[in-house]
Amino acid sequence: MRSDLVFRANDKVINRFELCRLASSSARTMVRSSVGMHLTINQALEAIGEQTAPAAPTMQAVTPGLDASGALAPVLEPAV
Repeated sequence: MRSDLVFRANDKVINRFELCRLASSSARTMVRSSVGMHLTINQALEAIGEQTAPAAPTMQAVTPGLDASGALAPVLEPAV
């Protein structure tokens, strides 16, 4: 059942939104025209759940006012 696959994969990827993004990108990479997308999603979830180490977050913390390279970036005022 897919819910079992999701729970197993959720043990490896703590953030559920990161899990959704990871499963989506994995399924798009693994898709073949002869296999249904629902089966490909299941295969992606199985692959995530079988990982030995938890997945590290991919997002980097960015300091406000600095972009990812550390250069000073303009800070915009919020729209009212």
